[in-house]
Amino acid sequence: MLRAIAAAVSSTGMARKIINLRHRRWTGRGINWSNPATLQEYVFTTLFDAASDTARLRLYADLADKVKVREYAASRCPGLRMPELLGCWESAQDIDWESLPQKFAMKTNNGCGTNLIVRDKNTLDLREATKKLSRWIKFPYGTLSGQIHYSRIRPMIFAEALLEPRDGKGELPLDYKFFCFNGEPRFILFYEGRTVNGHITPNMAFNLEWEPIPGAVLRPIGHDIEAPASLRQMTDCARALSQGLPFARVDFYDIDGEAVLGEITLTPDVTANFTEEFLRKVMAEYVR
Repeated sequence: MLRAIAAAVSSTGMARKIINLRHRRWTGRGINWSNPATLQEYVFTTLFDAASDTARLRLYADLADKVKVREYAASRCPGLRMPELLGCWESAQDIDWESLPQKFAMKTNNGCGTNLIVRDKNTLDLREATKKLSRWIKFPYGTLSGQIHYSRIRPMIFAEALLEPRDGKGELPLDYKFFCFNGEPRFILFYEGRTVNGHITPNMAFNLEWEPIPGAVLRPIGHDIEAPASLRQMTDCARALSQGLPFARVDFYDIDGEAVLGEITLTPDVTANFTEEFLRKVMAEYVR
């Protein structure tokens, strides 16, 4: 059924309509495609600008692909650490569970919110995990969300080493998201208290000197936050990875003082995190 629906809405024009509907649901208004007023509108207009260029849309797909992006990152920022890749499979039935360590993360490369965190393989329900991963890999996320570059990704399931700070308490690592415009990082969104596949969480926006930006986020953290030890490394790598792109969000973790790449996102849902005033301010300062 989902594949039939996806086939029916696969055109670029229909994808624009889906994006516009999603934006209207979030904000109460459609997107001004010719003169975007906020960062969210700009994010989507850059995607559909890329849609008219086959090579650029292919690049967008490769950057969104959580497996292929590793090659891009290694070429742009040599030495940048990435989670160790433990295996890739085209089907959940092909997964070699025996080859995996006791702890790992299992994900799909072509969607959002498809993360399975395994802290003890002995307690994992393999049948239930296989069913979940089979459902995730078949879900046409790119087409049904209007994010057409995701629909150009060859679906894969992959496992990678579980990232855990040396002094961690079994929590997910802290998340540092660099918003870059024309190859230049401009500000950072910090996530605290993330849950698996969750995106709504207390956060804070900082400039590149790690100074809080007042009035930027919807759910501000109410205490001081120490800058990551690898802040300079993250900034330099975000700059290298976003060269040639009108917009990109480059995500990192700090693991024991070293930057680790999370992902590169070209179409984030920024209305869930930032105030309308800040999204308009970003356009005035960094885009126009």
